[in-house]
Amino acid sequence: MSWLINAEQLDKFRKSQKSLIIFDASLHLGDENHRNAQQEFTEKHIPDAKFFDIELFSDPNTDLPHMLIQDEKLISEKLSALGVRNDYKIIFYDNSTLRTSCRALWMMKMFGHNPFQLYILDGGLNAWIQYNNKTESGAPNYSPKQYTATFQSQFIRTLSQMKENVKHPKEQVVDVRHSIRFIGGKEPRPGLRAGHIPGSFCFPFFTMFDRDTQLWKPLDKIRRQLKGISLDLNYPIISTCGSAITAPILDFALDLLEHKNHSVYDGSWTEWGAEKLYSGEIDLSERPVETCLEN
Repeated sequence: MSWLINAEQLDKFRKSQKSLIIFDASLHLGDENHRNAQQEFTEKHIPDAKFFDIELFSDPNTDLPHMLIQDEKLISEKLSALGVRNDYKIIFYDNSTLRTSCRALWMMKMFGHNPFQLYILDGGLNAWIQYNNKTESGAPNYSPKQYTATFQSQFIRTLSQMKENVKHPKEQVVDVRHSIRFIGGKEPRPGLRAGHIPGSFCFPFFTMFDRDTQLWKPLDKIRRQLKGISLDLNYPIISTCGSAITAPILDFALDLLEHKNHSVYDGSWTEWGAEKLYSGEIDLSERPVETCLEN
């Protein structure tokens, strides 16, 4: 169980909690790829916050974007260098349209951090500024600590697991990409087929946020929305998207809803939808694709 807090609650945490670290986990992709999240952090961030570089934990040994490294020793070293301890409360926020603080929180779940010690600031940096307009500038000062990561494989799904689930469905797959991409519209990345994983549900991530305030919708409303697409919240759920950056948004919502068994497909569409994955792959039928477009 992870937590969603508002700016006032964050302020109280800052003033009362000693074993606490605040991270800006912004990342910009797609139409906002021209923005530099780390530079923006240096120019303006919540007082005492540090920068959490999501790409710092991406596997350099694959061509797929953002794939999570799974080396516990390396993960431990990186988190220790960022000044994280296993007993810390960690509050993530972002200034990204992709709500990338959810990706960061999911990563910490993967690394074995206590989910009850993980928080997200509703509304991100803008909500904080509206609350008291106090920010800082400058590069972060990291004070190294000692962290021990323990990889939690139950929170992640691999390509082989997804193939097996298509053949013998035991987990519901929810795709949070835009519905146009889901039904078979053009993909923004080259080398990808159009469509979706057979049998998956379409639930664009932005539907979980109020259009005017950009805050999370009430949980009861999100629950009704999920049931409205015929999703059964009593059964396991796998979240997927384009490259597993926005899939954790639904994963976090399921945390809040106290759903018992949910995970993220880290390869997401850049893996499943690839025209060619790796040298030697012969049969694309093991990664079937469905579309909803008329011929």
